[in-house]
Amino acid sequence: MRDFYEQIVGLPQDDIGSAQRGAAQWLDYPGCVFVKGEFRADAEGPAIAAPGLFISVGFDEADTGRGTLTRSIGERRMGVMAVRESLAVKRSVRCGERPAIGLALPEASIDQLGLGAAFRALFKDEGSGAVIVSRPASARVRAVAAEMFSPPVAGNAARLLLSAHAAEIVVHVLFGECGRIAVDPATDLQRIRLQSVKERMDADLAYPWSIDELARNAGLSRRSFNQKFQIAYGESAIDYLRARRLDTARALLIHQRLSVTEAAYRVGYTHPANFATAFRRRFGHSPSRCQ
Repeated sequence: MRDFYEQIVGLPQDDIGSAQRGAAQWLDYPGCVFVKGEFRADAEGPAIAAPGLFISVGFDEADTGRGTLTRSIGERRMGVMAVRESLAVKRSVRCGERPAIGLALPEASIDQLGLGAAFRALFKDEGSGAVIVSRPASARVRAVAAEMFSPPVAGNAARLLLSAHAAEIVVHVLFGECGRIAVDPATDLQRIRLQSVKERMDADLAYPWSIDELARNAGLSRRSFNQKFQIAYGESAIDYLRARRLDTARALLIHQRLSVTEAAYRVGYTHPANFATAFRRRFGHSPSRCQ
């Protein structure tokens, strides 16, 4: 699909420039152009946007521009343009100017993914050649976009991660973010609050956390908090906290050579005997063996 790549990204003599071009790349799967930045799609220009799906996701505070494909995606917003018939646009990509990512999939790639019907369902008006949507991006989409912008790995691993995240964003666009499957904002907010509670526990293992306090921090009842934490992380909050404390204590014993009593206090155990019992239950031996 090199012709599509050149059509969207531009040739070296075009306004994108050779220095910016390195920020864009073609991902064989799911078959799309990926850029760090946003696609521009001004109403008038010399280039042609082929039929396909163009996505921009903003994930942090930044100024909004005029005439972008997303018409100004803003902070934490996602813009989507679906093109059914060739459309005149300005050939330009802004890379690295703001925390945002762009994806462009030709119609052929969408069909190869088996998503052609979902793509064409975006065109509610049979006569429309293009559909533009701008809406807040969910926490999950923002997190995926941020990781695409700054991958935690390099080389082939980074390319694999980019491909997986690009495919996920496309699915969210076609089946969630554009309304084909209802996205419950309350559910998304609960997930954020649960993650915040978990991060608080991780940051202060010595604090005497109680279920009642954790539930209040999450804005949930005690029973609802227990159920939702178990579903989200595969174990109860108390089991998670106990495991984190013991794993951290083991690392302190091995790497910092703390005494058993000191390690126990460091992770929130006030009675070393209780700590030793819990440690033996988790690891099958006494904490003193780690010294």
